[in-house]
Amino acid sequence: MTWKRVFAPALWATICAGLALQSCETPPSSSEGSSKLMVSEDAPDNVVAVPDLEVHPELDPLSITVDKVGLVNFMGDDSLAVVLDDLYTYFHLSNVGEWDAMFEHFPGHRTADTAMLTVQKEMMDKWFHNGLRNRAGGCHIRYASPWVDEGDQQVALLGLDLNYFLDFFENFEGNPEGMRLTLQDQYGKEAIEYFDFNQVEDGDTARIRQFEVNAESSMYVLSSKDSLHCMFLPPQISKSPQLAAEMMKQETMLELLRHKREHFDKR
Repeated sequence: MTWKRVFAPALWATICAGLALQSCETPPSSSEGSSKLMVSEDAPDNVVAVPDLEVHPELDPLSITVDKVGLVNFMGDDSLAVVLDDLYTYFHLSNVGEWDAMFEHFPGHRTADTAMLTVQKEMMDKWFHNGLRNRAGGCHIRYASPWVDEGDQQVALLGLDLNYFLDFFENFEGNPEGMRLTLQDQYGKEAIEYFDFNQVEDGDTARIRQFEVNAESSMYVLSSKDSLHCMFLPPQISKSPQLAAEMMKQETMLELLRHKREHFDKR
């Protein structure tokens, strides 16, 4: 099994510290934690300490923000608020390793391959506890499409600026460089930065290796017609045509991409 397949669900998140205009959730300050955490004096200027979110989930600095000046929105404000609240929940659950709850925001009901989902959870949990963390730092929403009705569900597309991290803790055994090409393929070479630094927690020094992604991206939103419970898919779903066909109609995907291109990308 390749790394690209193992990390596909987390990379949906497939999400800039400086992007916050109005956060849907106010992230807690690191001072609220039970330990003192900081980067070492010789660390690069633009890195921040990485809390262990399995131990301190309340320290997740994730933020979901909206471009209040330039937002291009074709869904109702109330619907968008629900979408963004569920998006925060989805990313936060991934950040802290709550896989069962996180997969409630994946359209698993649309695929018969439940064994694949079980394997994904097991592999994500394995790597999470072996020092590799997929972490969404934040996403800044700039476009929201209208809903497309598919009968049993409705589908929309978000356009966003994504801030995303791969954090390699000290107990990670392997070479982080193995993920570079995958990230560059997903987001582009210029969107990727690599850092290697030490951080100090309660006097103990630990090495952190990290890829940071800052890129323009998008996210499909799927919701049942019975209730506005949002599930999410990355744009890379189109690279897996069989799986994509299970999740939504090809006509829906093309219609949403066309709408985004005409009403947002060409501006």
